Amino acid sequence: AVEILFFLLPLSLGWVATTDPQVTRILFWFMGHPLVYFWLIPAYISWYTMMPKQNGVRIFSDNLGRLAFLMIMVFSIPIGVHHLFADPGISELAKVMHSMLTFVVALPSFMTIFNLAATLEQAGRKRGATGALGWIAKQQWDNPVLAAQLTGMMIFLIGGITGIMNASFNLNIALHNTSWIPGHFHTTLGGGVFLTYMGILYWLMPLLRGRKLFSKEIALAQIYTWFIGIALFGLSMGRAGMEGAPRRTDLGAAGVYISPSWGLWLNFSAIGGFILLVSLILLIVNIVGTLWDS
Repeated sequence: AVEILFFLLPLSLGWVATTDPQVTRILFWFMGHPLVYFWLIPAYISWYTMMPKQNGVRIFSDNLGRLAFLMIMVFSIPIGVHHLFADPGISELAKVMHSMLTFVVALPSFMTIFNLAATLEQAGRKRGATGALGWIAKQQWDNPVLAAQLTGMMIFLIGGITGIMNASFNLNIALHNTSWIPGHFHTTLGGGVFLTYMGILYWLMPLLRGRKLFSKEIALAQIYTWFIGIALFGLSMGRAGMEGAPRRTDLGAAGVYISPSWGLWLNFSAIGGFILLVSLILLIVNIVGTLWDS
């Protein structure tokens, strides 16, 4: 709000001749990174509260879950500067502190992975799983509500790993202004968070309407196509970024230079985007069908 009201709007209206890009970028990321957790927390709530009940078990460790939420609340706010490592005008001390805090935020994520994996293992064992990894096959992969959350957690693992890489100053300098960052965002928010929101939607919408989901088959097709599409899109964007493909650049414009090392991965990301479009259409069909089908 400060950035918009006191910097950008006055500049756009001609009330001031210039503004301070460094200050506005700091204000943006001070809000922008905690905003990611604002989107993530409902997914965490679904994983910790809805998913165990839907599996007929209790969360493996209630206390561990509470501690993870408290750590996220305390440490997730002051870490936005890791998006500004390449910017001048920010002290080395601030960059080091934010790098360390970003690594600290990874701890509640690791705690969550352990807690939820143990909970899912309990559910799988309850359904007769044997062996070290047999519980994975015993998950309810044919239930849209749970399949969405399970695939969301799987793709969120990739997003979390790429997030840890962003916290490293050296890697951040090499990757931050490339397509690696959109790839990271899409695996976290477009993958883990949005897939979980789909699971919540498929559970909540029929309850609100007092009827069954329009089509379980369409829902499952939608979930798995989204999982495949977002994985292909995010990983390909990340790989192109490792080759130096820039972000915030219209690579489709006439005369734009595209390195041969980018082209393959950017084409893969386009295929992923098309798969996501198909999945979105299936989602809309199911929503409309559930809301209005008699």
